[in-house]
Parts: sequence; structure tokens; C-alpha cells
Amino acid sequence: MPRSRFAAIALCCLIALASAAVAGAPPPTTLCGSCADGVPGATEPGTLDVYVDADGDSRWIERVPVNDSTAVRYRENATALEREVDPTGTYYHVIDEDVDRAIALENGTVTVTYAVENVSRPGVRDTRVIDYFVLENPRDRYWLEADRVTIHSPEGTVVTNDPPGAGVDGNTATWTGESEFGDRTYITYGSSNASALVATASASATIGLEIGPAALEQGVRAGLVPGALLAVAGIAAGRVDWGRDAFDLAALERLLVGVGATGAVGLVVVSTAATGRPFNPVLGALSALGVGYAALGLGVRRGGRRSTRDVIGLAALVALSTGALLWLLGGPASLTALPFGLAAACFLPLGYTAERHSSGIVPLAFAACAAIFLIGGAVALSLFVTPAGLGVFVFWFVLGGWAAIVAVFGYPLALVGRLVATDADSADGAV
Repeated sequence: MPRSRFAAIALCCLIALASAAVAGAPPPTTLCGSCADGVPGATEPGTLDVYVDADGDSRWIERVPVNDSTAVRYRENATALEREVDPTGTYYHVIDEDVDRAIALENGTVTVTYAVENVSRPGVRDTRVIDYFVLENPRDRYWLEADRVTIHSPEGTVVTNDPPGAGVDGNTATWTGESEFGDRTYITYGSSNASALVATASASATIGLEIGPAALEQGVRAGLVPGALLAVAGIAAGRVDWGRDAFDLAALERLLVGVGATGAVGLVVVSTAATGRPFNPVLGALSALGVGYAALGLGVRRGGRRSTRDVIGLAALVALSTGALLWLLGGPASLTALPFGLAAACFLPLGYTAERHSSGIVPLAFAACAAIFLIGGAVALSLFVTPAGLGVFVFWFVLGGWAAIVAVFGYPLALVGRLVATDADSADGAV
């Protein structure tokens, strides 16, 4: 079959699969049942305020302004107001239970008020977590149809985490019409008298205990096969001589620096062009990995002859510094890439020990560490996504891609480690 025909068939299959996934996805879940087109005569999409009390129950208030003629009609005909505004017919509203709604017209604004119980529960120490907005079906998503959605924690408390897309101010977390309300949104809050460090730590621990077990199970299950394949690639990198005679240590150093610098600059350029932000957490912030790769190339020959401990220390120092740079450039979300960087860094001591140690146990241990770090990366990714349906295959594809990237960039590091070990052996023989 000609390549062009095969490519066309493959492209059609991919388009068909993507179309099936989109068509099979359920409609978005609405946060505000009366907002957007939920009220006839509305002049604005409306707003939603959720007030949480000390017991974890809540009061929801939807406000939608209407034009003058509609306001007059509702004022004169309360039955029409009840009939036309009642949002119980919204099948995909986040409130999936029967609640008593009070519908009124106040100063030209339709107001819908109702109570929802048990939207928050206790967390670590004095922290409580609002987990009501976490959708069970991974394929579900929210539609932020309101101009503003604000969640208010009880008086005397403050919101202690940073929900994606929200602006946090004291005891409120607010999403605007331009924000994205995630399908796994958690809001933690605690006493306003607690120190910021304790509050942040308690919030992180609370959310970690909430999503950690499921992410651990999913990440380990999805990462086992890519991790095993990466371990095999690591063992091979310590034994295969492909490219070893074509490069000396200085040439490999220049290669690492050039590839790392090009990757760092390229990711910033792509991030700026695609998102308008040079250090977008998904793209630009990953330039830190390129910086770390170049740093390994620069640091491996500095300081003269290196021991096994020196090589391990260099790899660990550069990897941890890369993690700090990831945090600075892209925030906590960018740290999901750190385990993959650690996996690649393992190839440097792996190559060194494979060349210098007669026993194969030590390089095997570093190959196992690379696999463990890759599985750790799968767990970290699972903290942010819960794939289902075709998304499972996409998740496996992403992990397989990361494993391939780690192997491709790790092999030159293994060669560098082997050449450094050869130089060390030569120096010892000369002495």
C-alpha cells in the first residue's frame, strides 16, 4: 500500500475516533441553573453565590437581572415567575437532588435561593474541604455560564488553597465568565488566625489524602509497562556501544549543552506563540528541563576526576535544581515533569557504574530507579487527570511518549557517564 494512502487511512481513523469521543461525551454540567438563558428577558448571564456555614451546609443564591417589561410581568404575575424561572428542568445541573427553591423578584433581578447540605467535610487539623464540585464521571465537565461564581467559606475562615481558575480573597474563591471551572475542583478553608504556612500545609495534606490513593493506584497501574521498558532501555544503555566511538567526552559535552539550550529556548518560543505566556506551566516552564540537561553537560567535566559519589551527587543536585526552577517558572503544576527529569538524570550514574563496576547490580539499581521515577511521574499526572474511555489510551500514549523521551535523552548521558568512568580508570592506571 502506498505511504500516502496509508497515511490518509490512518488520519481518517484518528478523526473518526476523536469524533466518537466528542459525540459520546455528555453535555456540560451547569453551576447556575437560572443563569445564561435560564430566565426569559435576562439582560445579563447572572451570578451565583454559594455561602457555606460552619456545619458544612450551604445556601445558594442565583441572581439574574431582567429587562423592565419582564420585571413588570413577573411583578404582576407571580405564577409566571415560578413557572418560567424554576430551574428544576435543567437536567445537567450540578445539584442532582430535589431542593426547595425560593424564587423572587428583587429590584429588577430574579433571585433563586436554595439550600444544599453536606458540601464540605473535615480535613487535616482544623481544615475543611469542599468536595461537592468534584465530578464522578471523568468525561463530565462544567459550563461556567454565569458572569461570576463565588464560593464563600464561613465567617472567621479563609480559603487556604488556590483552586485553578479562581481568584482567592479572604474567605472567597471567585470564578469569572472568562475562567475555567475544573471538573475536580477542591476548595479548602480554615481559621483566619492560623499561620499561612500551617494553613497551606494542612490544605495540601487534605487534598492529598482526598485524591492521593486513587492517583497512586491509577499511576502505578498505567506506569508499570512503560517503566519496565525504560528499565530495559537503561540496562541496554550501559552495555550498547552505539555512537561511543563517534564522540569523545568534549563532543558529548557540547552536544548536551546544545540540545539543552535549544530545547529551553524553543519551548519558551512555542509557549509564547501558543499561549501568549513565555512560561506556561505545560510548555514554557518545561524549559527548565532543557536548562538542567545543559547543566549536566557543563558540570560533568568540571572538578577533574570524578568518583561514583561525585557523579551521583551531580545528577541529584542538577535534578533538584531543575525542580526548583520548574516551581519558579510554572508553579506546582509544572512539577509533574520533575519525575521524568529525575528518570533521565539516572542515566548518568547508570553509565558510570556500568563501565566502572564489574558487578551489574549497581547499574541495574539505577535502571530500576529510572523506572520508579517514571511511575512516579504517572502518579503525578494522575493527580490532575482521571482518564476514562479513549482517554485511557491517550494517558498510556503520553506515558509511553515520556518513556521514549527519557530513553532518547538519557542515552547520551549514559555515554557521558561511561566515558567519565573510562577517564577515571585511565587516571588510576597511570598512578
